[in-house]
Amino acid sequence: MLSLVASSALGAPTTPMATPPTFAQDFYVGRQDALAINQGGYAIDNGMCCSLQHSSQCKIQGINMGADTYEQGSKERTRSDSAQGSIVNWWGTVKKQMALVPGSSVNSTHKFACAQYCPLDGEFTPSIQIGDGQKGFFDTPKDRGQASVTQPAAIGGATKTCEHWKWTETILKILPMSTSDFYVDMSTTPPAPFFVSQVIKPFNRPIGQENSSFVDYQPMDTSSHFDIDPDSITQCKLPPNGCQQQSNGAADIAANAQLLLGALAPHIAAHETFFPPAMVYEEAQKVAKAAAAPAAPSGPLPPQPDISFVADFTAHEEVLTKIAQGSSVVNGDPCCLSNGGAPQCQVQLQHRGGVRYMDVTNNRTRFEDAVANQVIVDDYKVRKTMLVNTTNGVDTCQEYCPIDPDDKLEPIDPFDPFDTTKDLGPTTLDGKQVEHYQWKDKILKIITMSTTDFYADITNKKAAIPVYLHQELTPLGQHLGTTNQTWSAFTAGTPPAAKFNIAGVATCPQSSQCGQQSMQAHRLATRQLHTAARYMRATA
Repeated sequence: MLSLVASSALGAPTTPMATPPTFAQDFYVGRQDALAINQGGYAIDNGMCCSLQHSSQCKIQGINMGADTYEQGSKERTRSDSAQGSIVNWWGTVKKQMALVPGSSVNSTHKFACAQYCPLDGEFTPSIQIGDGQKGFFDTPKDRGQASVTQPAAIGGATKTCEHWKWTETILKILPMSTSDFYVDMSTTPPAPFFVSQVIKPFNRPIGQENSSFVDYQPMDTSSHFDIDPDSITQCKLPPNGCQQQSNGAADIAANAQLLLGALAPHIAAHETFFPPAMVYEEAQKVAKAAAAPAAPSGPLPPQPDISFVADFTAHEEVLTKIAQGSSVVNGDPCCLSNGGAPQCQVQLQHRGGVRYMDVTNNRTRFEDAVANQVIVDDYKVRKTMLVNTTNGVDTCQEYCPIDPDDKLEPIDPFDPFDTTKDLGPTTLDGKQVEHYQWKDKILKIITMSTTDFYADITNKKAAIPVYLHQELTPLGQHLGTTNQTWSAFTAGTPPAAKFNIAGVATCPQSSQCGQQSMQAHRLATRQLHTAARYMRATA
Protein backbone atom coordinates (compact mmCIF):
# COMPACT_ATOMS: atom_id res chain seq x y z
CA MET A 1 0.00 0.00 0.00
CA LEU A 2 1.21 3.54 -0.63
CA SER A 3 2.88 4.99 2.45
CA LEU A 4 1.13 7.95 4.01
CA VAL A 5 2.42 11.08 2.31
CA ALA A 6 2.04 13.15 5.47
CA SER A 7 3.73 12.31 8.77
CA SER A 8 1.74 12.99 11.92
CA ALA A 9 2.29 12.77 15.63
CA LEU A 10 -0.28 13.49 18.30
CA GLY A 11 0.43 16.62 20.27
CA ALA A 12 -0.75 17.62 23.72
CA PRO A 13 -4.35 16.63 24.50
CA THR A 14 -6.91 19.34 23.83
CA THR A 15 -10.58 19.67 24.60
CA PRO A 16 -12.38 17.83 21.79
CA MET A 17 -14.53 19.97 19.51
CA ALA A 18 -18.19 19.03 19.44
CA THR A 19 -18.61 19.62 15.72
CA PRO A 20 -16.06 19.93 12.92
CA PRO A 21 -15.43 23.31 11.28
CA THR A 22 -17.10 24.06 7.97
CA PHE A 23 -15.50 25.74 4.97
CA ALA A 24 -16.65 28.60 2.76
CA GLN A 25 -19.11 27.89 -0.06
CA ASP A 26 -17.00 29.87 -2.53
CA PHE A 27 -13.23 29.50 -2.45
CA TYR A 28 -9.94 28.85 -4.23
CA VAL A 29 -7.42 26.20 -3.20
CA GLY A 30 -4.42 24.51 -4.77
CA ARG A 31 -4.48 20.76 -4.22
CA GLN A 32 -2.16 17.84 -4.80
CA ASP A 33 -3.61 14.33 -4.94
CA ALA A 34 -1.80 11.01 -4.76
CA LEU A 35 -3.81 7.84 -5.32
CA ALA A 36 -2.68 4.23 -5.00
CA ILE A 37 -4.77 1.16 -5.79
CA ASN A 38 -3.21 -2.17 -4.85
CA GLN A 39 -4.67 -5.56 -5.75
CA GLY A 40 -2.33 -8.47 -5.26
CA GLY A 41 0.80 -6.33 -4.81
CA TYR A 42 2.98 -5.59 -1.78
CA ALA A 43 3.88 -2.31 -0.10
CA ILE A 44 7.29 -0.68 0.13
CA ASP A 45 8.30 2.55 1.85
CA ASN A 46 7.43 4.87 -1.02
CA GLY A 47 5.06 2.84 -3.17
CA MET A 48 3.89 -0.64 -4.11
CA CYS A 49 5.11 -3.48 -6.31
CA CYS A 50 3.97 -6.64 -8.10
CA SER A 51 6.06 -9.70 -7.32
CA LEU A 52 7.24 -11.41 -10.49
CA GLN A 53 7.86 -14.61 -8.53
CA HIS A 54 4.93 -14.82 -6.14
CA SER A 55 1.97 -12.91 -7.65
CA SER A 56 -0.30 -15.02 -9.83
CA GLN A 57 -2.38 -11.93 -10.61
CA CYS A 58 -1.55 -8.35 -9.65
CA LYS A 59 -2.78 -4.85 -10.51
CA ILE A 60 -1.36 -1.68 -9.06
CA GLN A 61 -2.01 1.91 -10.05
CA GLY A 62 -0.59 5.19 -8.82
CA ILE A 63 -1.62 8.69 -9.87
CA ASN A 64 -0.11 12.02 -8.77
CA MET A 65 -1.86 15.17 -9.92
CA GLY A 66 -1.89 18.83 -8.99
CA ALA A 67 -4.68 21.28 -9.81
CA ASP A 68 -6.12 24.69 -8.98
CA THR A 69 -9.67 24.34 -7.69
CA TYR A 70 -12.26 27.10 -7.87
CA GLU A 71 -15.55 26.30 -6.19
CA GLN A 72 -18.74 28.32 -6.20
CA GLY A 73 -21.03 26.31 -3.98
CA SER A 74 -23.53 29.15 -3.94
CA LYS A 75 -24.20 28.28 -7.60
CA GLU A 76 -23.51 24.54 -7.36
CA ARG A 77 -20.41 24.42 -9.53
CA THR A 78 -16.70 23.69 -9.22
CA ARG A 79 -13.72 24.06 -11.55
CA SER A 80 -10.39 22.25 -11.71
CA ASP A 81 -7.40 23.52 -13.73
CA SER A 82 -4.46 21.14 -14.24
CA ALA A 83 -1.68 20.70 -16.77
CA GLN A 84 -4.13 18.63 -18.81
CA GLY A 85 -6.77 21.35 -19.09
CA SER A 86 -9.77 22.91 -17.38
CA ILE A 87 -12.87 21.02 -16.23
CA VAL A 88 -16.09 22.43 -14.78
CA ASN A 89 -18.73 20.41 -12.95
CA TRP A 90 -21.98 22.37 -12.95
CA TRP A 91 -24.98 20.92 -11.17
CA GLY A 92 -28.20 22.90 -10.62
CA THR A 93 -30.17 23.17 -13.85
CA VAL A 94 -27.10 22.69 -16.10
CA LYS A 95 -26.10 19.14 -15.04
CA LYS A 96 -22.96 19.03 -17.20
CA GLN A 97 -19.31 18.23 -16.75
CA MET A 98 -17.46 20.38 -19.28
CA ALA A 99 -13.98 20.61 -20.77
CA LEU A 100 -13.24 24.31 -21.39
CA VAL A 101 -11.35 26.24 -24.06
CA PRO A 102 -10.61 29.99 -24.16
CA GLY A 103 -13.61 31.92 -25.46
CA SER A 104 -11.38 33.72 -27.96
CA SER A 105 -10.66 30.38 -29.67
CA VAL A 106 -14.33 30.18 -30.75
CA ASN A 107 -14.82 33.94 -31.33
CA SER A 108 -16.76 34.41 -28.08
CA THR A 109 -16.71 37.54 -25.93
CA HIS A 110 -16.82 35.34 -22.83
CA LYS A 111 -13.61 34.16 -21.17
CA PHE A 112 -14.35 30.49 -21.72
CA ALA A 113 -16.42 28.13 -23.86
CA CYS A 114 -17.51 24.51 -23.56
CA ALA A 115 -15.57 22.18 -25.91
CA GLN A 116 -17.01 18.82 -24.78
CA TYR A 117 -19.36 17.66 -22.05
CA CYS A 118 -20.61 14.61 -20.18
CA PRO A 119 -23.95 14.41 -18.34
CA LEU A 120 -23.66 15.03 -14.61
CA ASP A 121 -25.78 12.96 -12.25
CA GLY A 122 -26.63 13.43 -8.59
CA GLU A 123 -26.66 16.61 -6.56
CA PHE A 124 -23.95 19.10 -5.67
CA THR A 125 -21.90 18.39 -2.56
CA PRO A 126 -18.90 20.46 -1.44
CA SER A 127 -15.61 19.06 -2.71
CA ILE A 128 -13.97 19.80 0.65
CA GLN A 129 -15.87 18.82 3.77
CA ILE A 130 -15.31 16.87 6.97
CA GLY A 131 -17.46 13.75 7.00
CA ASP A 132 -19.47 11.98 4.32
CA GLY A 133 -22.84 13.46 5.26
CA GLN A 134 -24.20 10.24 6.73
CA LYS A 135 -25.41 10.09 10.32
CA GLY A 136 -24.29 6.64 11.41
CA PHE A 137 -22.08 6.15 14.46
CA PHE A 138 -19.02 5.35 12.36
CA ASP A 139 -19.74 8.05 9.74
CA THR A 140 -19.94 10.85 12.28
CA PRO A 141 -16.55 12.66 12.39
CA LYS A 142 -14.74 12.49 15.73
CA ASP A 143 -12.15 14.95 16.97
CA ARG A 144 -8.85 13.15 17.67
CA GLY A 145 -7.05 16.20 19.00
CA GLN A 146 -4.00 17.94 17.58
CA ALA A 147 -1.45 16.38 15.24
CA SER A 148 1.63 17.61 13.40
CA VAL A 149 1.30 16.97 9.66
CA THR A 150 3.82 17.42 6.83
CA GLN A 151 2.75 17.83 3.21
CA PRO A 152 4.75 16.23 0.34
CA ALA A 153 8.12 17.76 -0.48
CA ALA A 154 7.00 18.18 -4.11
CA ILE A 155 4.67 21.02 -3.05
CA GLY A 156 6.91 22.60 -0.42
CA GLY A 157 6.86 20.14 2.48
CA ALA A 158 5.06 22.50 4.86
CA THR A 159 4.48 21.25 8.43
CA LYS A 160 1.63 22.42 10.62
CA THR A 161 -0.08 21.46 13.84
CA CYS A 162 -3.67 20.70 12.91
CA GLU A 163 -6.92 19.48 14.42
CA HIS A 164 -7.36 15.83 13.47
CA TRP A 165 -10.82 14.55 12.50
CA LYS A 166 -11.54 10.91 11.72
CA TRP A 167 -14.52 8.97 10.34
CA THR A 168 -15.39 5.74 8.54
CA GLU A 169 -17.60 5.79 5.46
CA THR A 170 -20.07 2.91 5.54
CA ILE A 171 -23.00 1.37 3.74
CA LEU A 172 -26.06 0.44 5.79
CA LYS A 173 -24.32 2.44 8.56
CA ILE A 174 -22.24 -0.55 9.64
CA LEU A 175 -20.27 -1.99 6.67
CA PRO A 176 -16.97 -0.08 6.31
CA MET A 177 -15.90 1.13 2.88
CA SER A 178 -13.16 3.64 3.68
CA THR A 179 -11.57 5.49 6.60
CA SER A 180 -10.63 9.18 6.39
CA ASP A 181 -8.28 11.32 8.47
CA PHE A 182 -8.80 15.06 7.90
CA TYR A 183 -6.37 17.68 9.25
CA VAL A 184 -7.52 21.30 9.67
CA ASP A 185 -5.25 24.30 10.17
CA MET A 186 -6.93 26.16 13.07
CA SER A 187 -4.29 28.93 13.19
CA THR A 188 -5.99 30.87 10.39
CA THR A 189 -9.31 32.68 10.27
CA PRO A 190 -11.39 31.02 9.02
CA PRO A 191 -9.89 27.51 9.57
CA ALA A 192 -8.33 26.05 6.43
CA PRO A 193 -8.14 22.48 5.10
CA PHE A 194 -4.54 21.21 5.15
CA PHE A 195 -4.39 17.47 4.48
CA VAL A 196 -6.70 14.46 4.17
CA SER A 197 -5.86 10.76 3.85
CA GLN A 198 -8.46 8.16 2.83
CA VAL A 199 -7.79 4.43 3.13
CA ILE A 200 -10.05 2.52 0.74
CA LYS A 201 -11.03 -0.74 2.42
CA PRO A 202 -14.32 -2.27 1.30
CA PHE A 203 -15.52 -4.64 4.01
CA ASN A 204 -12.31 -3.94 5.99
CA ARG A 205 -10.07 -5.18 3.16
CA PRO A 206 -7.56 -2.38 2.40
CA ILE A 207 -6.88 -2.08 -1.32
CA GLY A 208 -5.98 1.55 -1.83
CA GLN A 209 -5.15 4.93 -0.39
CA GLU A 210 -5.69 8.51 -1.48
CA ASN A 211 -3.88 11.52 0.01
CA SER A 212 -4.81 15.13 -0.74
CA SER A 213 -2.90 18.24 0.30
CA PHE A 214 -4.36 21.77 0.24
CA VAL A 215 -2.33 24.93 -0.34
CA ASP A 216 -3.27 28.64 -0.17
CA TYR A 217 -6.95 28.12 0.71
CA GLN A 218 -8.82 31.42 0.20
CA PRO A 219 -12.55 32.09 0.62
CA MET A 220 -13.34 34.35 -2.31
CA ASP A 221 -15.72 35.21 -5.13
CA THR A 222 -14.82 32.86 -8.00
CA SER A 223 -17.47 34.06 -10.50
CA SER A 224 -14.91 35.20 -13.10
CA HIS A 225 -13.67 31.62 -13.49
CA PHE A 226 -17.15 30.53 -14.57
CA ASP A 227 -17.64 33.11 -17.34
CA ILE A 228 -18.61 30.44 -19.89
CA ASP A 229 -20.38 31.26 -23.15
CA PRO A 230 -24.00 30.12 -22.56
CA ASP A 231 -24.50 29.25 -26.25
CA SER A 232 -21.47 26.94 -26.11
CA ILE A 233 -22.99 25.19 -23.10
CA THR A 234 -26.22 24.38 -24.94
CA GLN A 235 -24.39 23.40 -28.16
CA CYS A 236 -21.58 21.43 -26.49
CA LYS A 237 -20.97 17.92 -27.85
CA LEU A 238 -20.12 14.61 -26.20
CA PRO A 239 -16.46 13.45 -26.43
CA PRO A 240 -15.71 11.17 -29.43
CA ASN A 241 -14.90 8.18 -27.20
CA GLY A 242 -17.94 8.62 -24.99
CA CYS A 243 -18.12 9.30 -21.28
CA GLN A 244 -16.47 7.01 -18.77
CA GLN A 245 -18.63 5.72 -15.96
CA GLN A 246 -17.70 6.99 -12.54
CA SER A 247 -18.51 5.70 -9.10
CA ASN A 248 -21.36 7.32 -7.19
CA GLY A 249 -20.14 6.29 -3.77
CA ALA A 250 -19.57 3.43 -1.40
CA ALA A 251 -22.27 1.19 -2.83
CA ASP A 252 -20.56 1.29 -6.24
CA ILE A 253 -17.22 0.58 -4.61
CA ALA A 254 -18.71 -2.49 -2.96
CA ALA A 255 -20.25 -3.63 -6.25
CA ASN A 256 -17.17 -3.04 -8.39
CA ALA A 257 -14.00 -3.26 -6.31
CA GLN A 258 -11.68 -4.57 -9.04
CA LEU A 259 -9.63 -1.50 -9.93
CA LEU A 260 -11.72 1.14 -8.14
CA LEU A 261 -11.02 3.94 -10.56
CA GLY A 262 -14.19 5.46 -9.16
CA ALA A 263 -12.25 6.09 -5.97
CA LEU A 264 -10.16 8.74 -7.74
CA ALA A 265 -10.39 12.25 -6.40
CA PRO A 266 -13.32 13.94 -8.21
CA HIS A 267 -11.16 16.25 -10.31
CA ILE A 268 -8.83 13.41 -11.36
CA ALA A 269 -11.80 11.37 -12.57
CA ALA A 270 -13.12 14.41 -14.42
CA HIS A 271 -9.82 15.12 -16.19
CA GLU A 272 -9.43 11.49 -17.24
CA THR A 273 -12.85 11.63 -18.90
CA PHE A 274 -11.70 14.25 -21.39
CA PHE A 275 -7.93 13.84 -21.30
CA PRO A 276 -7.35 10.08 -20.90
CA PRO A 277 -3.79 8.80 -20.31
CA ALA A 278 -2.17 6.22 -22.57
CA MET A 279 -4.75 3.44 -22.46
CA VAL A 280 -2.59 0.55 -21.29
CA TYR A 281 -5.34 -1.81 -20.29
CA GLU A 282 -7.58 -0.94 -23.25
CA GLU A 283 -4.74 -1.50 -25.71
CA ALA A 284 -3.87 -4.79 -24.03
CA GLN A 285 -7.48 -5.86 -24.46
CA LYS A 286 -7.26 -5.07 -28.17
CA VAL A 287 -4.21 -7.31 -28.46
CA ALA A 288 -6.02 -10.11 -26.63
CA LYS A 289 -9.15 -9.68 -28.74
CA ALA A 290 -7.10 -9.86 -31.93
CA ALA A 291 -5.52 -13.08 -30.68
CA ALA A 292 -8.84 -14.52 -29.52
CA ALA A 293 -10.90 -13.81 -32.61
CA PRO A 294 -8.67 -13.13 -35.63
CA ALA A 295 -10.42 -11.82 -38.67
CA ALA A 296 -10.67 -13.95 -41.79
CA PRO A 297 -7.81 -13.11 -44.18
CA SER A 298 -8.55 -11.48 -47.51
CA GLY A 299 -6.06 -13.71 -49.33
CA PRO A 300 -4.20 -17.01 -48.93
CA LEU A 301 -2.61 -17.72 -45.57
CA PRO A 302 1.15 -17.16 -45.41
CA PRO A 303 3.29 -20.33 -45.34
CA GLN A 304 4.35 -21.61 -41.91
CA PRO A 305 7.41 -23.64 -40.86
CA ASP A 306 7.20 -27.27 -41.89
CA ILE A 307 7.30 -28.72 -38.38
CA SER A 308 4.77 -30.26 -35.99
CA PHE A 309 4.90 -30.55 -32.23
CA VAL A 310 4.63 -33.42 -29.76
CA ALA A 311 0.93 -33.97 -29.08
CA ASP A 312 0.99 -35.72 -25.69
CA PHE A 313 3.49 -34.67 -23.06
CA THR A 314 4.19 -33.67 -19.47
CA ALA A 315 6.27 -30.54 -18.85
CA HIS A 316 6.86 -27.68 -16.48
CA GLU A 317 5.27 -24.59 -18.04
CA GLU A 318 5.87 -21.00 -16.95
CA VAL A 319 3.98 -17.97 -18.36
CA LEU A 320 4.57 -14.40 -17.21
CA THR A 321 2.77 -11.44 -18.79
CA LYS A 322 3.63 -7.93 -17.62
CA ILE A 323 2.00 -4.73 -18.83
CA ALA A 324 3.41 -1.52 -17.38
CA GLN A 325 3.35 2.23 -17.85
CA GLY A 326 5.31 4.78 -15.84
CA SER A 327 6.68 2.09 -13.53
CA SER A 328 10.07 1.68 -11.83
CA VAL A 329 12.02 -1.48 -11.00
CA VAL A 330 12.85 -2.22 -7.36
CA ASN A 331 14.71 -5.44 -6.53
CA GLY A 332 13.70 -6.77 -9.94
CA ASP A 333 9.94 -6.17 -9.49
CA PRO A 334 7.79 -3.57 -11.33
CA CYS A 335 6.65 -0.86 -8.92
CA CYS A 336 4.60 2.33 -8.75
CA LEU A 337 6.48 4.89 -6.65
CA SER A 338 5.03 7.98 -5.01
CA ASN A 339 8.31 9.79 -5.81
CA GLY A 340 8.95 8.05 -9.12
CA GLY A 341 8.47 11.16 -11.22
CA ALA A 342 5.75 9.72 -13.48
CA PRO A 343 2.33 11.38 -12.92
CA GLN A 344 0.63 8.06 -13.70
CA CYS A 345 1.75 4.51 -13.16
CA GLN A 346 0.01 1.24 -13.95
CA VAL A 347 1.24 -2.34 -13.67
CA GLN A 348 -0.75 -5.43 -14.57
CA LEU A 349 0.71 -8.88 -14.03
CA GLN A 350 -0.37 -12.43 -14.87
CA HIS A 351 1.84 -15.31 -13.75
CA ARG A 352 1.28 -19.06 -14.07
CA GLY A 353 3.80 -21.75 -13.35
CA GLY A 354 3.48 -25.48 -12.83
CA VAL A 355 3.13 -28.87 -14.48
CA ARG A 356 1.20 -29.23 -17.73
CA TYR A 357 -0.30 -32.62 -18.62
CA MET A 358 -1.20 -32.47 -22.33
CA ASP A 359 -3.36 -35.40 -23.44
CA VAL A 360 -4.49 -34.68 -26.99
CA THR A 361 -5.15 -38.38 -27.56
CA ASN A 362 -7.95 -38.33 -24.98
CA ASN A 363 -9.05 -34.73 -25.57
CA ARG A 364 -8.06 -33.31 -22.17
CA THR A 365 -5.37 -31.33 -20.41
CA ARG A 366 -4.44 -30.58 -16.80
CA PHE A 367 -2.41 -27.72 -15.31
CA GLU A 368 -1.16 -27.80 -11.73
CA ASP A 369 -0.40 -24.12 -11.07
CA ALA A 370 2.06 -23.76 -8.20
CA VAL A 371 1.96 -19.93 -8.33
CA ALA A 372 -1.83 -19.61 -7.95
CA ASN A 373 -1.96 -22.85 -5.92
CA GLN A 374 -4.77 -24.34 -8.01
CA VAL A 375 -5.46 -27.15 -10.44
CA ILE A 376 -7.38 -26.66 -13.69
CA VAL A 377 -8.56 -29.51 -15.91
CA ASP A 378 -9.95 -28.95 -19.42
CA ASP A 379 -12.12 -31.84 -20.60
CA TYR A 380 -13.22 -31.28 -24.18
CA LYS A 381 -15.51 -34.33 -24.15
CA VAL A 382 -17.79 -32.76 -21.54
CA ARG A 383 -16.86 -29.19 -22.67
CA LYS A 384 -15.81 -28.04 -19.21
CA THR A 385 -12.86 -26.12 -17.77
CA MET A 386 -12.85 -27.28 -14.15
CA LEU A 387 -11.29 -25.86 -11.02
CA VAL A 388 -10.28 -28.98 -9.09
CA ASN A 389 -10.07 -29.42 -5.34
CA THR A 390 -7.74 -32.14 -4.06
CA THR A 391 -8.49 -33.53 -0.59
CA ASN A 392 -6.93 -36.72 0.80
CA GLY A 393 -5.70 -37.58 -2.66
CA VAL A 394 -9.17 -37.31 -4.27
CA ASP A 395 -9.69 -34.79 -7.11
CA THR A 396 -13.18 -33.24 -7.14
CA CYS A 397 -14.64 -30.63 -9.48
CA GLN A 398 -15.25 -27.47 -7.44
CA GLU A 399 -16.72 -25.34 -10.24
CA TYR A 400 -16.47 -25.10 -14.01
CA CYS A 401 -16.70 -22.79 -17.00
CA PRO A 402 -18.06 -24.01 -20.36
CA ILE A 403 -15.80 -24.54 -23.38
CA ASP A 404 -17.17 -23.21 -26.67
CA PRO A 405 -18.18 -26.01 -29.11
CA ASP A 406 -15.89 -24.54 -31.78
CA ASP A 407 -12.77 -24.91 -29.62
CA LYS A 408 -10.79 -28.10 -30.01
CA LEU A 409 -7.76 -29.45 -28.18
CA GLU A 410 -4.89 -29.66 -30.63
CA PRO A 411 -1.12 -30.10 -30.29
CA ILE A 412 0.81 -26.96 -29.40
CA ASP A 413 1.07 -24.63 -32.37
CA PRO A 414 2.48 -21.25 -31.31
CA PHE A 415 2.69 -19.79 -34.82
CA ASP A 416 0.21 -17.10 -35.84
CA PRO A 417 -1.51 -18.43 -39.00
CA PHE A 418 -2.26 -14.90 -40.24
CA ASP A 419 1.27 -13.54 -40.04
CA THR A 420 4.42 -14.61 -41.84
CA THR A 421 6.82 -16.54 -39.63
CA LYS A 422 10.52 -16.05 -40.36
CA ASP A 423 12.96 -18.87 -39.67
CA LEU A 424 16.01 -17.04 -38.29
CA GLY A 425 18.04 -20.22 -38.12
CA PRO A 426 19.71 -22.26 -35.39
CA THR A 427 20.98 -20.70 -32.18
CA THR A 428 21.91 -21.70 -28.65
CA LEU A 429 19.62 -21.07 -25.70
CA ASP A 430 20.86 -21.96 -22.21
CA GLY A 431 23.40 -24.27 -23.81
CA LYS A 432 20.79 -26.07 -25.92
CA GLN A 433 20.63 -26.08 -29.73
CA VAL A 434 17.29 -24.60 -30.85
CA GLU A 435 15.69 -23.06 -33.92
CA HIS A 436 14.74 -19.38 -33.75
CA TYR A 437 11.45 -18.19 -35.31
CA GLN A 438 9.95 -14.69 -35.37
CA TRP A 439 6.63 -13.18 -36.45
CA LYS A 440 4.90 -9.83 -36.09
CA ASP A 441 1.20 -9.32 -35.43
CA LYS A 442 0.06 -6.44 -37.64
CA ILE A 443 -3.16 -4.61 -38.33
CA LEU A 444 -3.81 -2.84 -41.63
CA LYS A 445 -0.66 -4.70 -42.78
CA ILE A 446 1.61 -1.91 -41.50
CA ILE A 447 0.92 -1.29 -37.78
CA THR A 448 2.84 -3.74 -35.59
CA MET A 449 0.90 -4.73 -32.47
CA SER A 450 3.41 -7.24 -31.14
CA THR A 451 6.63 -9.07 -32.04
CA THR A 452 7.13 -12.70 -31.00
CA ASP A 453 10.37 -14.67 -30.85
CA PHE A 454 9.94 -18.44 -30.45
CA TYR A 455 12.55 -21.13 -29.90
CA ALA A 456 12.05 -24.88 -30.41
CA ASP A 457 14.03 -28.09 -30.41
CA ILE A 458 13.48 -29.41 -33.95
CA THR A 459 15.80 -32.38 -33.78
CA ASN A 460 12.72 -34.34 -34.86
CA LYS A 461 10.71 -32.00 -37.11
CA LYS A 462 7.62 -34.20 -36.82
CA ALA A 463 7.78 -34.16 -33.01
CA ALA A 464 9.28 -30.76 -32.22
CA ILE A 465 9.54 -29.58 -28.61
CA PRO A 466 8.72 -25.96 -27.57
CA VAL A 467 11.41 -24.31 -25.42
CA TYR A 468 10.86 -20.56 -25.04
CA LEU A 469 8.56 -17.78 -26.33
CA HIS A 470 9.06 -14.03 -25.86
CA GLN A 471 6.48 -11.47 -27.01
CA GLU A 472 6.85 -7.68 -27.01
CA LEU A 473 3.51 -5.84 -26.85
CA THR A 474 3.82 -2.62 -28.86
CA PRO A 475 0.31 -1.53 -29.94
CA LEU A 476 0.25 1.72 -31.89
CA GLY A 477 3.94 2.32 -31.21
CA GLN A 478 3.67 2.13 -27.41
CA HIS A 479 5.80 -0.40 -25.56
CA LEU A 480 3.31 -1.76 -23.06
CA GLY A 481 4.78 -5.00 -21.84
CA THR A 482 6.02 -8.50 -22.46
CA THR A 483 4.99 -12.14 -22.30
CA ASN A 484 7.54 -14.85 -21.54
CA GLN A 485 6.68 -18.55 -21.74
CA THR A 486 9.03 -21.46 -21.06
CA TRP A 487 8.74 -25.24 -21.26
CA SER A 488 11.17 -27.43 -19.30
CA ALA A 489 11.46 -30.99 -17.95
CA PHE A 490 9.68 -32.02 -21.15
CA THR A 491 8.61 -35.68 -21.37
CA ALA A 492 6.81 -36.91 -24.49
CA GLY A 493 4.02 -39.45 -24.09
CA THR A 494 0.43 -39.72 -22.88
CA PRO A 495 0.10 -38.51 -19.24
CA PRO A 496 -1.15 -40.89 -16.53
CA ALA A 497 -4.91 -41.48 -16.74
CA ALA A 498 -5.18 -40.98 -12.95
CA LYS A 499 -4.51 -37.26 -13.48
CA PHE A 500 -7.94 -37.00 -15.14
CA ASN A 501 -9.96 -39.08 -12.68
CA ILE A 502 -12.14 -36.19 -11.44
CA ALA A 503 -15.11 -36.78 -9.14
CA GLY A 504 -18.35 -34.80 -9.32
CA VAL A 505 -18.05 -33.70 -12.95
CA ALA A 506 -21.74 -34.19 -13.70
CA THR A 507 -22.93 -32.25 -10.64
CA CYS A 508 -20.23 -29.57 -10.65
CA PRO A 509 -21.72 -26.01 -10.42
CA GLN A 510 -20.97 -23.41 -13.08
CA SER A 511 -18.70 -20.63 -11.86
CA SER A 512 -19.89 -17.02 -11.66
CA GLN A 513 -16.32 -15.84 -12.42
CA CYS A 514 -15.85 -17.24 -15.91
CA GLY A 515 -15.03 -13.83 -17.37
CA GLN A 516 -12.25 -12.95 -14.96
CA GLN A 517 -8.80 -12.22 -16.32
CA SER A 518 -7.10 -15.30 -14.87
CA MET A 519 -9.57 -17.48 -16.78
CA GLN A 520 -9.01 -15.48 -19.96
CA ALA A 521 -5.25 -15.93 -19.59
CA HIS A 522 -5.80 -19.68 -19.24
CA ARG A 523 -7.95 -19.76 -22.40
CA LEU A 524 -5.41 -17.87 -24.47
CA ALA A 525 -2.63 -20.15 -23.24
CA THR A 526 -4.61 -23.24 -24.24
CA ARG A 527 -5.88 -21.61 -27.46
CA GLN A 528 -9.55 -21.69 -26.48
CA LEU A 529 -9.91 -18.67 -28.74
CA HIS A 530 -13.65 -18.91 -29.39
CA THR A 531 -14.37 -19.20 -25.67
CA ALA A 532 -12.09 -16.25 -24.90
CA ALA A 533 -13.72 -14.15 -27.62
CA ARG A 534 -17.18 -14.94 -26.24
CA TYR A 535 -16.29 -13.67 -22.77
CA MET A 536 -14.51 -10.62 -24.17
CA ARG A 537 -17.64 -9.68 -26.10
CA ALA A 538 -19.68 -10.16 -22.93
CA THR A 539 -17.49 -7.71 -20.99
CA ALA A 540 -16.76 -5.24 -23.79
